[in-house]
Amino acid sequence: MRQACALIASLLFAGLLPRAANADVIDANLQDMERYLLLYSATGDPRFLDRLDNLGSSFEQDLAQQKNASSLRDLWQLYRQTLDRVRAAYTQKDVDIRQAVQQTQEVAGLFDSFILARSPAPQGLEGELRELALLEARRANGRLLGTEGGNDAVRIVELQERIGERLAALPAGASRDSLLSRWSYLRKAEKPEGTLLYPFNAQVEYLLAHLPRS
Repeated sequence: MRQACALIASLLFAGLLPRAANADVIDANLQDMERYLLLYSATGDPRFLDRLDNLGSSFEQDLAQQKNASSLRDLWQLYRQTLDRVRAAYTQKDVDIRQAVQQTQEVAGLFDSFILARSPAPQGLEGELRELALLEARRANGRLLGTEGGNDAVRIVELQERIGERLAALPAGASRDSLLSRWSYLRKAEKPEGTLLYPFNAQVEYLLAHLPRS
């Protein structure tokens, strides 16, 4: 696992990964898969696993349409190996959950690096919401490992303020009111002692599905 991570990381930092066709869709899928992998590793909740499996099937179909996507396939294989490790940690007594969570974070870091290496477009509301959800999932894993990141906490506060402002600035009407209501529920799930991950993610899913498209 570590050798494979190191190999792909070397390609990332050398700038050798190809840019896939339909890259925005691939990036969104990678972010969502990373989030669910982190959520599952933090909780062992099978509802996150179901969502992750569904995204994996969609991702496989996207890969089948790409040219020169061998690096993406390598990431996909690492994802599957890590998922198997986490699943085993929650179902078998002889697998170290902390080690499995650590491996999850390593693969998640590769997902991040892949997206950053391809110079994504500036984030809008949808991108900021995905980033907030990802950081909350990462922070939950950090709590398990005792390695919560201060920089992530600062960025989470920035995103909370920015997303709230963006939602409030949408055209008045029932759609905006519904989004603001869901945002309010999401914020209530972000508690100082630890985010309630399932209700938090449920609001993220609703918002991502109903945000106005530019």
